[in-house]
Amino acid sequence: MEVSEFGPKHTLERHESDIFNISYTRDGLTVLIDTVDDQGARRDLKIYFEGACGFRYLDEGDLTYYWQSEKFHSPYHLYKIIVGGWSNGESIQQNTLSVSIAVEVSEWFIATTNGCISVLSNALPAAEFVNT
Repeated sequence: MEVSEFGPKHTLERHESDIFNISYTRDGLTVLIDTVDDQGARRDLKIYFEGACGFRYLDEGDLTYYWQSEKFHSPYHLYKIIVGGWSNGESIQQNTLSVSIAVEVSEWFIATTNGCISVLSNALPAAEFVNT
């Protein structure tokens, strides 16, 4: 698995984080995460994908392959999946994601200590802390 980190950092200290809101409209996909910033303050992280063309939400326990790769232990919640994710590395049924793979959309992974989301999008996401 090959990934690159993206967005603001959170603390490296052990803390619980979770996705608490997902909103998908014709304008895009917005994900809100309850987390801790790099200064140790409890904050909400807002991640927005304009024009997301697909996403899936899973409990972190259903993604053991991801955690065993040890690519998601850095102080980030957002990663770009370059190789080995949902769209190009997992075993998929024939003709599943064939359009997304053909047009080479980017895959993004939002990791928390609870829920996680994989997102397919051609646009760079915007990620920022939204409260103090």
